[in-house]
Amino acid sequence: MSAQVYQWRKREAVVLDAARITLLRRSLGDQRAREILEETAFHLADRLAMLAAARAARNLDEARVCASRIAAMGEQVGLVSFARVARDLEACLALGDPAAEGAVGARLDRLGEESFASLVAYAEQSAL
Repeated sequence: MSAQVYQWRKREAVVLDAARITLLRRSLGDQRAREILEETAFHLADRLAMLAAARAARNLDEARVCASRIAAMGEQVGLVSFARVARDLEACLALGDPAAEGAVGARLDRLGEESFASLVAYAEQSAL
């Protein structure tokens, strides 16, 4: 008897605040706004790696600071859903709830991948 194992990948809906990105474009110009959005996506990816390392080391204070910074950066460039989930993770870390932390952390990882791709794609599209 054999069984097949299916791995389902949950996709998260990314919410971008187009008004925030439009404001960046108007105040900085298309080229500089695109550069800022792309740089922010890369910095957020680095911060997510720092967050993962802090969580793995069970350094909850450092992880909470990382989650807070990730949320603030996401809010600045219009990553609404990503920033909200980062704030949720910050709250889970403050409460010391490892089950919720694991679930919300996994959701942030999934959403991060989609958010960064959406942000860079939107930046490139808006420059056309």
